[in-house]
Formats: sequence, structure tokens, C-alpha cells
Amino acid sequence: MKIIGIVGRAYENKDGEKIFQINEAVRLALANYNDITAILLLPTNNSLYPDLEMGTDEITDLDKQKLDYVLNFCDGLIVPGGSNWHKFDEYVIDYAIKKDIPLLAICAGFQALCCMDATSKNKFDMTKKLLDDTHYENKTTYKHTINILENTILEDIIKEKKIPVNSLHHDYIDFNFKNLKTCAISEDGLIEGVYLPNKKFILGLQWHPEYLMDVYSQKIFNYFIAKIKDA
Repeated sequence: MKIIGIVGRAYENKDGEKIFQINEAVRLALANYNDITAILLLPTNNSLYPDLEMGTDEITDLDKQKLDYVLNFCDGLIVPGGSNWHKFDEYVIDYAIKKDIPLLAICAGFQALCCMDATSKNKFDMTKKLLDDTHYENKTTYKHTINILENTILEDIIKEKKIPVNSLHHDYIDFNFKNLKTCAISEDGLIEGVYLPNKKFILGLQWHPEYLMDVYSQKIFNYFIAKIKDA
């Protein structure tokens, strides 16, 4: 049995209760793998999620000890989409890279991965670049296409040069990277996929394969799971 740790996301429900969750689509994407168990990765103190006005987004030495103890049990990691990402997400990503644990980073997770490796950290508002909704609000249907770059991990996975994807992001990535390589670009020139060479599996995707679960999404998850089993 292999364990995949999924970073929790913070929100406040209609009753004003503070909740940590993962999107059901992420859980369902893993549910059909009989030898995979998913666990929710939670913050270790009240400071790690300023979304819920719980602190300053700082990680202490004690937090690191607690997180390392839990992460040590994980054979794979997912940093999913969300409204924001935090130091918690970055710590999990850094742990995956250092320990060479397969990591799938989606949407906000993708942006966190990119920012951590950028030569300069900037966040770009989509509304300043695009005048339409080409990249936002389409969960379960295709919104636009991406071009998959040759000789990249995504080409190895998908075996196609161009595929349709959904899209749910407000911000975009326009960075120079230190180590990451781009593997997918939208038709209007936005970075949609990145990976880290010479690692088992460090892949970031701007779109949400878990909502689509089409043939391309299944290939991505199958490849991710295979790398976990090979580890």
C-alpha cells in the first residue's frame, strides 16, 4: 500500500465555521487505485493559514519537526488548487524535491512551485493581460488547448502535441526559472506545465486534470501513480 499526502485547503463555510478540506475531485481521482491511500495534510499550528485569519504564515522549527514526521510516511504528494498558497505548501514542495518524492502540483500548487524556482518572485493578475475569460471558470469541460513541448515529461505521458484542457485560474506565470523546465504552453502564450528534470516526478499543471478525468487526465494520474510504485 502506498500513501499520498494531499495539502488541505482553508475556507469558511456559510455558517462561518473554519474548515480544512480537499476537493472531492482530487480524492475521487485516486479512489480507483486499489493500492493507494490518500491522507489530508493539515497545518501544525494556528499561523499557517492567514486565509482564515489564523496567523502570519510562518513555519517554526517545531512545525518542521511535525511536518517531517508526517511527510516521511508519504510515498507521493499532491499540492492542489485553491485561492492561495502558503508557506505550508512551499514546505511540502521543498520536501518533495529534496527527498525526491513524486509530486503533482495543480493550479495554485503549480504557481507555488513556479514561484519557488523563479529568478524573481512576481505574481501576475490575469485581468491585466487578458480581456476575455479564456482561462477562467470551466471545471468539467474544455476551455482552451495547450501545446505540449517536445522532449519533456508531459510528451512522454500524453503522447500528443496538443490537447484541450479546462481552466480555473486568475493569475498567470511569466517567470524565468532556475531549474524548472516548461512542458506546456497555451495557444496565447501562457505557461501551463512545468517539470523538474532528473527527479522521479515533479510536475506542475496550471489546469485541473482531476475535474476532467478524460483520457489525458487518466494518463497523468497513471504515470504519477506508477512513479510512486517504482519509488
